[in-house]
Amino acid sequence: MSELKKGLFHDWVPKPVGLLVLFVLTLTVLTSNGLYTANMTDMVGGLGTMTEYLTMANYAATIGMAAVFPFLMQLKGAFTTRQLLLATLSGLAFLTVFCALTTSPELLILASFLMGCFKMLAMIEVIIPIMMLVSPNGDRPRFYAIFYPFSILMGQLSGYLSTELAYDFGWQYMYWFMLPLLLISLLCAVVFFHNGRATEARPVGQLDWVSFFQWSGALMLLNYGLVFARVEDYFDSVAIQGAFIGFAILLLLFIRRQLNLEKPYLNLQMLKIRNVWSSLILICFLGLFLAAGAVQTVLTTSVLKYSPQTNSELSLWMVPGIIVGGIFCFLWYRKKLPLKYNILLGFAAFLVAQSLLLFRIHPGIGMQDLYLINALRGFGMVTLFATIGVYMADKLDPLTMFASSAFLMIFRSFIGVAFSSALVSYGLYHGQLENVFQLAQNMDALNPNVAARLQSSGTMGLYGTAQIQAMLLSAQELSGYIIEAGLIMMLLVVLFRFRPLNRRKLVKWRRRLNGLEFLFRPWSYKTSQALK
Repeated sequence: MSELKKGLFHDWVPKPVGLLVLFVLTLTVLTSNGLYTANMTDMVGGLGTMTEYLTMANYAATIGMAAVFPFLMQLKGAFTTRQLLLATLSGLAFLTVFCALTTSPELLILASFLMGCFKMLAMIEVIIPIMMLVSPNGDRPRFYAIFYPFSILMGQLSGYLSTELAYDFGWQYMYWFMLPLLLISLLCAVVFFHNGRATEARPVGQLDWVSFFQWSGALMLLNYGLVFARVEDYFDSVAIQGAFIGFAILLLLFIRRQLNLEKPYLNLQMLKIRNVWSSLILICFLGLFLAAGAVQTVLTTSVLKYSPQTNSELSLWMVPGIIVGGIFCFLWYRKKLPLKYNILLGFAAFLVAQSLLLFRIHPGIGMQDLYLINALRGFGMVTLFATIGVYMADKLDPLTMFASSAFLMIFRSFIGVAFSSALVSYGLYHGQLENVFQLAQNMDALNPNVAARLQSSGTMGLYGTAQIQAMLLSAQELSGYIIEAGLIMMLLVVLFRFRPLNRRKLVKWRRRLNGLEFLFRPWSYKTSQALK
């Protein structure tokens, strides 16, 4: 049995060294992934598979994080920080090697799901100490204004690094680059972390594996249905029909089980709380703008023929927007200004970026025309991620806030983006087909432009020109629809009545962590109301 001991590190560890260790662990955990989306083009060619398998693997990591989330505090009460870090970092290192060596897209999806589980378990062990350092008085807006920009920034930088490694060596080398970082982090956990705990150990209890598999199984079926819908011809496919029917059955079984259990795996009563359900709706709105990035991707890859390295360099122009957005949110929260206007500003940034892109969709566009667009997207992403998180957490006790984070994560990184991506993919694909048909109606030998093109480049050249023109037209049409939807979203935000922020001083995080019993009690709506 481990002894009771305050802090995370041994007594001989200097404070600057402890801060450096926390930074290394945070950087490693945030950048460890089963799939690096910037390398998807190289992976498709290397593995000889379809993009949809890799997209499904990317969402599977988020599903794994959300599925293991309800187990976090049970495991944290039974094991020490050192034990959890050793187990999770070892699992991440093993799965990193596996992802580098596997040639099966199905196994890559499974490995990404498991990496999401391990990543979430490791992340909670580094986020709580960082939260105590950044906001020792429990100021959640301050923490969100710092942590969200940092995590998004790390994602952009890791994407750029992965494309550079893929270009110089191969897409597998990003995994080999991450392996030493994981081993160094594992060594840091062995050397610097003590094996004590701040409170008495609690038994892990009975983990609800039935709910775990129902929840993760339902989300994975939804993942398959949304990602492969266009490839399988939507609901004309028996596989897509089966995926959505299976999702509905498992979801209903999951809901029934949660309503009947005394200690539910995920208490669905929290969805009745105004802050929670309204935040999830806002996150779904945000998912449309995140998915709208596919319009720019079609323009840069299919029309301008940019390489993955050039696209990753272009994505780095989100970094100035991310930094400015983080500073802006920090000052906004510090002055305690209304969150409603900050949310409107975030949506406005995306709306302006999409409007600028609409007027730049033509074959002569250059990289410099996309710099401001990407910066605005970075600003909007940080502003909305942080502000919606602050709004959802406001007036919620720590237990309720922790439980509701599982829903926020799955809607932010999977459901909202995947559903909107399916709509955008449908719009681009069918818009392109319709525009090719419209263009072909006026293509005959009597048209001098068509005759000249046919003579100079042949039938395939003429077909390629028509395809590019159809892509541009469908991208313009879809951008117009997205802008219209964005205006409707902003109108709904204007009409929605936000509650004012809670100005009460919060209990210090150290006092919370020294009395962890509130984290291990089963969540209930009545208990959360009583704690207020």
